[in-house]
Amino acid sequence: MNKLRKEKNSIPIHMAAFIICAAFYLFFAFRYGVYLGSDSAGYINMISAREPVYPLFLALFRKLFGQEHYLFAVIVFQNLLMAAAVTALCTYLKKRFELPYFIYAALFLTHFAEALLTQYAAKRAVVYTNSIMTEGITLSLWLIFMLMCFGIREKGLSLAEAGNVLIILLLCAFMTDVRKQMAMGYVTLFAVMFFDRKSFKKPGEHIRKTAILAAAMVLSLILALLGTGLYNYALRGTFARNTRDMNLVLTTTLYVADREDAGLIKEESVRELFLKTMDILEETESNYRFAGKGLRELEEHYEDKYDVITVNTTGPLFIEYAQEHGFKSGMEAEAEADRMSAVIVKSLLKDNAASYIRVYLASLINGFVNTIAARHRILDIYAMAAYIIFTALMVMCYRKEECYDAAVIGMSVLTAIVVNVGVTAALIFCQSRYMIYNMSLFYSAGLIMLWSIIKNRREPVKSGPGITGRQVKVGNEECKKDT
Repeated sequence: MNKLRKEKNSIPIHMAAFIICAAFYLFFAFRYGVYLGSDSAGYINMISAREPVYPLFLALFRKLFGQEHYLFAVIVFQNLLMAAAVTALCTYLKKRFELPYFIYAALFLTHFAEALLTQYAAKRAVVYTNSIMTEGITLSLWLIFMLMCFGIREKGLSLAEAGNVLIILLLCAFMTDVRKQMAMGYVTLFAVMFFDRKSFKKPGEHIRKTAILAAAMVLSLILALLGTGLYNYALRGTFARNTRDMNLVLTTTLYVADREDAGLIKEESVRELFLKTMDILEETESNYRFAGKGLRELEEHYEDKYDVITVNTTGPLFIEYAQEHGFKSGMEAEAEADRMSAVIVKSLLKDNAASYIRVYLASLINGFVNTIAARHRILDIYAMAAYIIFTALMVMCYRKEECYDAAVIGMSVLTAIVVNVGVTAALIFCQSRYMIYNMSLFYSAGLIMLWSIIKNRREPVKSGPGITGRQVKVGNEECKKDT
């Protein structure tokens, strides 16, 4: 009864928290307005290289609010969605860990700090909820996804949780059709559910449940692919996945390639295209040979030249080359561009594996730093120290039964970071825009683990009948100290 009364009394506080949170995010919408990035036109124009959900989302708002005002309506919605996601996550964590209100407030501040940094300290100088890019909604959806992960992990995989598991898998499919990077949710969910110390006590049952979860994930991924295919069929008359997917791996393959690698490509027309591409990369110094010697210099150079290779070079060049060879503009030429990209990647990747791995390692380092800070020699050291402290807190919580739930939050967030950085580094490069999903979660999890340790050290040992005081140790003996 007391717990119900306490929860009822806290409702006005949580409502006030949402209002403050909404006001905070809406400030950016009304103060700075709509941000159009280099990718925005592709979503607005519904090009085939973009996933279906965000272009459809923009089209819906265009229908509802008209051509002149719809983009501002979009960012208002995106900021309100972020406010709702942040409030829901912070409120869940407060209830689960019985956090005092100053820790509750601190959780909100980790999200507010992230927004302030992206607006006032980052090069792009924009809060992502103001942008007409997929990050406008995927940042919020990711917080909701992690909230659901925490909830399912708390209660365990069971028939009672089947409904929530279904919802989170539908959310995974939806997020993947917003941005393919969000397929990291499948790997994160599986890892979070599989590595459960308590479930290992019943290994047979645990393996059976995770096998069912894996099968359900496959069905969810098929649903995402089906959604993309139906979108292209309705819009372009062709049931197909998005075009230019191979362009991600192609960019790194070309960056680490040498002109002499042309001999590895057996198909003559593709070999000719490769040589044309290498001529442009040579002129623009967009190749690993023009980078500095260290991993940091390599990553900085690659990041600087990424759009030169992808947007300015291979994007238009490969499609034009396909059209010159008789393929019709649109999906047909783009599909041929993808095929030629795949030929180049398959032909060159094996012989350039060492250089590719070097770029990958440089991107990994960049990704782990950008997830919780930004690249700077001092901040690099800070990030390393922060990860060490975070891991230490996680180990301490893991070893204490009363703090184990806090360790689960830490492990879940760290898993999400590793998955995101690892996959993104392999396919593209780890700029802040792709890494920011887990920044506030990292600091929130750290706060919860630290508070859990402090709380359980401060709590007195329960006394028996007629005994007061707390238990202390003197030498090897335990006694009761009166208070």
